Amino acid sequence: TNFKNMAASATRRNNFIKDVMNKVRQYNLDGVDMDWEFPTTSDGTDVTFTLLMQELSDSLHRDARYYLSSAVTAGKYAGGIRDAIRNEIFPYVDFFNVMAYDDFNTTVPYRHHSDYTLAQTCLTYWLTTRGMPAAKCVLGLPAYGRPSGITQTGTVLTYKTILSQGGNPQYDSAIVSAGGFTNYTIYYNGQYTVKRKAKLAKDIANGVMMWEKWQDAADGNSLLKAACDTVGRGY
Repeated sequence: TNFKNMAASATRRNNFIKDVMNKVRQYNLDGVDMDWEFPTTSDGTDVTFTLLMQELSDSLHRDARYYLSSAVTAGKYAGGIRDAIRNEIFPYVDFFNVMAYDDFNTTVPYRHHSDYTLAQTCLTYWLTTRGMPAAKCVLGLPAYGRPSGITQTGTVLTYKTILSQGGNPQYDSAIVSAGGFTNYTIYYNGQYTVKRKAKLAKDIANGVMMWEKWQDAADGNSLLKAACDTVGRGY
């Protein structure tokens, strides 16, 4: 709601961008990631989101000083949210963080929220169907797990918490207890799947991002380390 109200007028967008730019300079940041979840064609925020990204780009890219990225919907499902990301913003954004996770269902069991197939589906949509430049396409990886067929309240766990309950860092599911539920199945990405996704993104896109580092293990079981090893980056 705050994003919607801010973006609705040129004056509010200008005030927001001025404030953002002050923070970027104050803290010597590399740039800004816009994570509006979600603009949609159903209320006109697709138009105001486009204007906001163009105006942010004008300020951040002046003298080529700062980066602009944007988190975008996975792209699996047709509709107003997916269509709100217009191709016309592709030139204004340096890279897009594709949120290829959270494809869960509270009534259907045995469904992984972020399997390898979802990564393929998302990249195919943005790269092939929509024509997003591969150099700007970044695949999102989850550092957390979700159950399927039950509530998500209190049952979503970080990757490191899943390991602390006996989860295997090489697997994609484990039996855990949380949120008043005992011995339920949680679905996550282990190192093997993260490496496969990172290899896919390296081959056809421009790498990976993770939501988010605090949820990761801080040892040899790290998902970020698995991704870095795969794409040839230092951890």
